Amino acid sequence: MRVESEPGFILHTIPYRETSLLVDLFSLNHGRVRCVAKGFRKPNKKGIAKTLFPYTEHHFHWQGRGELKTLIQADPLQSPVFLKQEALFVGLYTNELLYKLLHQHDPHQPLYHFYHQFMSHLSVSGLDQAELRRFEMLLLEELGYGLVLDTEAETGQAVSAECLYYYIPDQGLKLIQDQSQDNIYALSGADIMALSQGHLEKQSVLRTAKQLTRQVIDFYLDGKELNSRELYRQHLLNNN
Repeated sequence: MRVESEPGFILHTIPYRETSLLVDLFSLNHGRVRCVAKGFRKPNKKGIAKTLFPYTEHHFHWQGRGELKTLIQADPLQSPVFLKQEALFVGLYTNELLYKLLHQHDPHQPLYHFYHQFMSHLSVSGLDQAELRRFEMLLLEELGYGLVLDTEAETGQAVSAECLYYYIPDQGLKLIQDQSQDNIYALSGADIMALSQGHLEKQSVLRTAKQLTRQVIDFYLDGKELNSRELYRQHLLNNN
């Protein structure tokens, strides 16, 4: 099977043999695809090797019938995107989530379009926390792990703004029985309701969104570590 001019982004590359790369792509119509890019690290007569730009949309051409395709050509559709400072760590994080959570050959077109817009905004304006949380929630939704934020899991009752809840990733929201007791996992019903309606303007709602998405993402990573988080931690330590 041969695929030509497929829009997509580079998620991950590693050296393969002497002159090649193993490349994971996030494509519009084919989802995550793993390819071997034969000879991409070998310099041409001018001493220049082929370059694959992360965070930059390409047209990819590949062929092959098995799980591992052969990447034939990669043509950038825009000027290369270079993320800097905090935006770079966010780019690494989003790519690592897609690389580790998406199944091969499973298209997610709404997620692709959101990712495309998110990278464009990230490169021009830097990090928007609300948009990062929306990306995480859409990723979970596309994977079939979407957050259920409108009802309490056991009773089916609507979330109350006056109550406190906690979240179990494969079950949903649970009402905290002792509402007077301090609980580090407690989530405000009012913030949950705002989040479910897409209102992420308040800092408390953003904190709730971050707590929820991190908890659920970690659950479905099933013990896989995110290198991008550790790199960001080291960055913060070195700059304090």
